Amino acid sequence: MDVHVELLLGTKVRDTDGNIVGRIEELRVDRDDNSCRVESYLIGASAVIERLSAWTLIRPVARALHAHKLYQVYDVRWQDMDLSDPARPKLRIARSDLRHVK
Repeated sequence: MDVHVELLLGTKVRDTDGNIVGRIEELRVDRDDNSCRVESYLIGASAVIERLSAWTLIRPVARALHAHKLYQVYDVRWQDMDLSDPARPKLRIARSDLRHVK
């Protein structure tokens, strides 16, 4: 299936219970000479901070404010994401089974 990834960025992702997990903020890809394959998606409020490598500035402030949700980022493997409706992506696994980015 071909999906325009630029349309996925910022899209809300729901878990198997229909609850919002976060937004797609980054795609990690494997590239070769002829193709580009998605390996995983970074989802969460702070995935954009992860992308900009700004954690060294943000993490102390977030911790001081006890803003644990601010730095929750999930690394979702491509096979765990259902893009049958790209406008409404959803997880194929429970939120509790997601991998956190440290």
